[in-house]
Amino acid sequence: MSAISALAHSLLQHGISKSSTRCSSTALFVPFARVENCKDKDLTSVEAAFEQDTSPLKLNLCGDHYRSPNGKPYLFQAVRKARVAVICDDTLSHEPLPPLGNQEFNRIANELILNKAAPAITQQRVLGIQSRSGLDALRLAAHFLRDKMKCNVCLLARPCSEHFEPIFKRAGFTCHSYQYYSEEKVELNIYGLVADLMTAPEGAVIVMDACAQNPTSLSPTIDEWKLIAHIVKCKKMIPVFNLEFHGLASGDTSQDTWPVRYFAEFGLDLLCVQSFVQNFGLYDEALGHLMAVVSNATHLESVKDQLESSLLEHNAQCSSVFASRVVSKVLTNSTLRQDWALTLKDIHQNMRQMRLALSNKLEILRTPGNWAQMKDQQGPHLYTNLKMPQLKELRSRHIYVPNSGRINVGALRPNNVDYVAGAINDVMISTAKADAAAVKTKETNLSAMQCLQHLNAP
Repeated sequence: MSAISALAHSLLQHGISKSSTRCSSTALFVPFARVENCKDKDLTSVEAAFEQDTSPLKLNLCGDHYRSPNGKPYLFQAVRKARVAVICDDTLSHEPLPPLGNQEFNRIANELILNKAAPAITQQRVLGIQSRSGLDALRLAAHFLRDKMKCNVCLLARPCSEHFEPIFKRAGFTCHSYQYYSEEKVELNIYGLVADLMTAPEGAVIVMDACAQNPTSLSPTIDEWKLIAHIVKCKKMIPVFNLEFHGLASGDTSQDTWPVRYFAEFGLDLLCVQSFVQNFGLYDEALGHLMAVVSNATHLESVKDQLESSLLEHNAQCSSVFASRVVSKVLTNSTLRQDWALTLKDIHQNMRQMRLALSNKLEILRTPGNWAQMKDQQGPHLYTNLKMPQLKELRSRHIYVPNSGRINVGALRPNNVDYVAGAINDVMISTAKADAAAVKTKETNLSAMQCLQHLNAP
């Protein structure tokens, strides 16, 4: 043993001597120095700028939180009571959940979308899967469609959530877009939407927001949804619904899920992703759900097995046992559910009042642009269609709006809505003057060029 120790010591000393000689003239080896800085994300950089702003007038209109008058994320009383009940329930198991998640939560989440008496549920053609968040549920859907169903083309609205395209591209999809919003008319472009769906590849996956589309906050009418469903069926497309603001678009959970129920009753196989963050105020927990509806019950077991396989392959198993139990408690207790539904209606009404107040104030100020269209929007956001120069000028006035131009209506209050409207008005007038000056300069330069060409002509 002593001989081995002596040999090791000798080799170590020899190695250190050579290493010292070799490195003496070079810089220290710092492995993490090769790690490059990440590019700032839109929301992160804007909110960081807000935090660094020392002005007492600063106002953060980013994010998704509905805020109480003191500026803190709003706490649903029904959810608070459910949290206490779950914590104090000694009968609950501490065993880990199965791969598909909390079965009671999955059942009640499916019923929240389709309702308990829906044919798809009574005929056992529905599968629910708990996920860590709505985006995790969408990732699972994307991988399942690409890996297990061999779909390769995805249709996304233009514009759509900034998260959608990266999720589907990473899953291996080729992403195409369909028209959704007309900047010229500042409204839903149903004619462009229909035209793009008619010429889209057969069998494509189409991703749609069921209500309060992100970022425009606009939704098709019932008749327009019926037309879309007909085209989707004729083109053999696979619809994937995103339900991010369930209950907050109209104040009625049943109304917000009408498109999903109609597509299911129309005989279409579909997937629906929903988040329970906004409509339950679970900002510190996060909880999502993926629902699959099949038109033929004999296919459900295969779909279940393959989705479970995707869960394991991509390590996307559910995480929050507590959050799923809280939501289940609220939705299965009649008193808590009624309280929760009334809170959703109150929040929806407050957001609608703030949306109307901002729109009306901008019209009173005769702010350049079409602001009446904001009254048709739904959900917890307001799409202004402001461009980067205008957003930067707003930030110089201590009002922070994300690069998408989508305002968090939940951050507007009666005591700040006039301040926001006045700032937008000043920025739009300033922009209009700058644009007019640029046009005049361009016309002057063009006129001078024409004169010069005329003088130089033989």
